[in-house]
Amino acid sequence: MTFEERLVATSFRGPGFDQIRLVAATVVLLHHASPAGAFEGEYPDPLFKYSGGFMQFGLLAVLVFFAISGFLVTPGLVRSGKVIEYSVHRILRIFPALCIVVLVSMLVLGPALTTFSLASYFSDPVLYLYAKNAVTLAVRYLPGVVSEDNQPLLVNGSLWTLHFEVLSYGALALMSILHLLRRRIVFLISCTVFYAIYVVMNLEPTTVSLLPDRLVTFVDLFVYFAAGAALYIFRDRIPFSMALAFGALATVLIALPYGLGAVTMPFCLPYIVIVCGLSFLPGQSLVKRDLSYGVYLIHAPLLVALGVLFPGVRTWWVGAVIVFATALFLSYLSWTFVEGPILRQKKDVSNWINGRIDALWATWNKRERAQSCK
Repeated sequence: MTFEERLVATSFRGPGFDQIRLVAATVVLLHHASPAGAFEGEYPDPLFKYSGGFMQFGLLAVLVFFAISGFLVTPGLVRSGKVIEYSVHRILRIFPALCIVVLVSMLVLGPALTTFSLASYFSDPVLYLYAKNAVTLAVRYLPGVVSEDNQPLLVNGSLWTLHFEVLSYGALALMSILHLLRRRIVFLISCTVFYAIYVVMNLEPTTVSLLPDRLVTFVDLFVYFAAGAALYIFRDRIPFSMALAFGALATVLIALPYGLGAVTMPFCLPYIVIVCGLSFLPGQSLVKRDLSYGVYLIHAPLLVALGVLFPGVRTWWVGAVIVFATALFLSYLSWTFVEGPILRQKKDVSNWINGRIDALWATWNKRERAQSCK
């Protein structure tokens, strides 16, 4: 069975993706629980030690998100090539919930946690710089939100990845405009170039200093996004096999201690994730809504609030449990009242924008014809 045949068998909806994304968001939460600065005790990351510092669980979860995104957002562009529709869908998925989380952080969380007076807080220009997070330009701090030792607290450490996810969406749209998604060999060559750069950066760290930091981070993440996209584009050639997925897992586990994670993971991790996403995983009946994005957006500010308002909670896993339960509830509200309703309007919004573009194009052509007749 190929990926294409498996997609047909699952009615083109992977039954396991929602569970995987929720697990990945939970792993990011666990990763941030101790570094949030509010809890005592070290959150052990055996993967970091096992891989010789190449990988840790928080980053692994982010790479899972990027691989899934590449696989799931590519079909619309491949089928229709409608970049406007694709862009509208991506904007409606990312920005409404993000804007609400940023505004609530600025107007509710910050005033509740700041050591400044409210007048000083709202007059501080740093507060308004924080609004740049709503367009995925990461700003880390809010005025006067500090730890017990008066150090600025990172309010929402998860938001930095969204900038690179949006850039990945843009790169895929550009590939569609250039017709690379339908020229499979050319697309494969493009992916190979990114993969080669990624491997060189990781095996020869001195090369990183020669490149802009943003480009380095983009390549580190996009190579997994592109691999997910490639799995869809070559879906009729790639076998859907749980045995191969276990083989890919074994390959990664063997390669990591020898410093070869960069060589194997861009191939193996996306394959493992997509095979699992197209499989019927346990817990499907419990995950009927995609709560992962809400958990991802909300958990870090909750960790900060818990650490500041309830300093008696000093154990990382206790804080993690409290924050997970709260984030899950708030994510349910976000999906029910924000994300879900907005996503149900995506076709109408796309049609409206396309209609306006068509009208402007017709007006432009009419003016051009009128001028040519003079």
